[in-house]
Amino acid sequence: MRKFFENSEWNRVRKIRGLPLLLVGITLIPSLYAVIFLSSLWDTYGRVDHLPVAIVNQDKTAKINGKSQNIGDDLTKKLLDSKQLKLTKTSAEKAKKGLASGKYYMTITIPKSFTKNSGTLLNAKPVKPEIKIAHNTGQGFIAEKLTASAADKVQANVSKSLQGVYNKTILNATASSKKGFQSGSKGATQLGSGLSQLQDGTKKLQDGTTQLQKVSDEINTKQSAKAADLKQLDTGLTQLTQGLQKLSKVESPTVTVDSTKLNEASEKLSAGLTGAGKDAAAFKALAQDADFQKFLQENPTVAAKYQAALSDLAENVQSSATAATTIQNQLTTLKAMLPQLQALQAEIPELQKLGQQGSIATQGAQTAIKTLNDSLTTVSQGIANQAVPGAQQLAQGSSQLTTGLGQLAAKNDTLNSSVSQLNDGTTQLLTGENQASEALQQAGTGATTLANKLADGAVKLSAIHNKKSNVVALTQPVKQKSSNLSKVPNNGTGMAPYMMSVGLFVGMITFTTIFDFMTVSKKPKNGFTWWANKQLINAPVFIGQALIMTGLLFLVDGMEAQRPAMTFVVALAASFGFNQFVVLFNVLIGKLGSGIMLVLMVLQLSASAGSYPIELSNSFFEAIHPWMPMSYSVHAFRETISMGGSVASDLTVLLSLGVISMVLTWFVYQMKLNHNQLTFKH
Repeated sequence: MRKFFENSEWNRVRKIRGLPLLLVGITLIPSLYAVIFLSSLWDTYGRVDHLPVAIVNQDKTAKINGKSQNIGDDLTKKLLDSKQLKLTKTSAEKAKKGLASGKYYMTITIPKSFTKNSGTLLNAKPVKPEIKIAHNTGQGFIAEKLTASAADKVQANVSKSLQGVYNKTILNATASSKKGFQSGSKGATQLGSGLSQLQDGTKKLQDGTTQLQKVSDEINTKQSAKAADLKQLDTGLTQLTQGLQKLSKVESPTVTVDSTKLNEASEKLSAGLTGAGKDAAAFKALAQDADFQKFLQENPTVAAKYQAALSDLAENVQSSATAATTIQNQLTTLKAMLPQLQALQAEIPELQKLGQQGSIATQGAQTAIKTLNDSLTTVSQGIANQAVPGAQQLAQGSSQLTTGLGQLAAKNDTLNSSVSQLNDGTTQLLTGENQASEALQQAGTGATTLANKLADGAVKLSAIHNKKSNVVALTQPVKQKSSNLSKVPNNGTGMAPYMMSVGLFVGMITFTTIFDFMTVSKKPKNGFTWWANKQLINAPVFIGQALIMTGLLFLVDGMEAQRPAMTFVVALAASFGFNQFVVLFNVLIGKLGSGIMLVLMVLQLSASAGSYPIELSNSFFEAIHPWMPMSYSVHAFRETISMGGSVASDLTVLLSLGVISMVLTWFVYQMKLNHNQLTFKH
């Protein structure tokens, strides 16, 4: 060790006043960069509670879900108690002035409508409550980012609180909806049952209407038949009336006894009376028909008209029958006397002859003629007094009967029209009942479906509970379970890889700027000897820089590393690589080389991805990133301090950089020695 410090290069260094002390200072340069700088911001994010922030509460009390609340007061108290920031409750005017003067880095203002708007979130037109955040980025960009992050947390806490209130309301409403669904399901089931009963009733009504339609058709058929009978009866009575009117006009002196005509008249009269009786009986049978009686009961107006016509018909038939009976009796008497009259009529010529023969026979003839005359008188009187008035009465009754039949026929048309209307109405009713039956069937199916769906909805809603734990779970539905492959406890630890690399590179630039790598005390034998003599001063410096810087970070700043020993190894490799690379340019082109290294240093500050991911930089820095020596030292330090991964590739690059630079430096020294480019100083 003594021989190491007694060589010519160390002797030259000692002879230069202050140079040994300066070399010691150069050895500490990386520590000044890394240790002191990092200690100033080692735990910046952990001291956010020291940032002064003003809070202004202008909120007014309002009702939410029927309860008077002031969310602004609750929020202010919660923020003050949390001590996430150095909060000061103040007025709006003082907060504004403090933000402008730099007294506050951020202001939080709760508007007067905050609680009121919070109560509208479940209304038809909700108004979102807002919190006003104001920054003054000019006081510090990083400070603004820190306060903005804190503001996001404040907003998240407020949103969480409001979500809890409204989630509880929603869950309570859901529980009520479940009961409503259950009641609705029961009601729909009852509706379905009622519709089923109504459908059964409609079916029965449909069956009854079908029977009514059949009865209506039968009545219509019978009514048509009776109308034909009435027309035939009316025709026969008209003929009878005409004959009786002729008979009533016959005078008694002109009556001639004609048995044939008398028999014919008697037979026609009997036939007419028999036909009238049959027609009257048929008409009465129609009136006594059960279906017709049912129809008349359901149509009282038609029934009244029909009964009146029937009464008139019955009276007229009775009068005509009485007169016809009298005439029939008279005709019977005439028929009984007809043989005697014919015999007397045959004897009249003989009697007249006898009267002509003598007076003896006169007395007898007169007696016989008188007897015949009396008989004829009796017949004539019978015809005049009984047959003719009876025929007149019969003709009058027949006329009344014809009139009654006309009235009945007119009313029968009304009855036919009513029956036709009944038939049409029954058909329409049957069509409507068919449609109603189909509609009721569909309604019943729909009611059953509704009941099933409501029941299903109630079952699904029964799975939703409104306990406090449910409100909490709904307010914060996702439980974040995060994992991290590495651990970075604070800002200083995160920035250490970057600042350690910067410190070592800056230390090398400073070293080559201050220390003369060209001047020698005597001419070296070759380029390697020249390099070796300089390395006697250089090696302790770059080794000391790496070890002192890393040691102080552990001891002073309290840095923790996943692989502490390997952290020292990476520091030595980085220091060696940077040193040999910077020395190469210094030996090659002198002070210009140190200037180039300074430019390279600036480029590496942006391209080494020490502070921000390289993906956030532009394409130029992304392109030069792999060619920057600090890119590998930063990654290697991150692996040993935080991630605990492999650093083999990074060490290979750094050591290769150092070895290649070292070999090239030998050649430069040899070249300069060959060209006698040496500076001697004893």
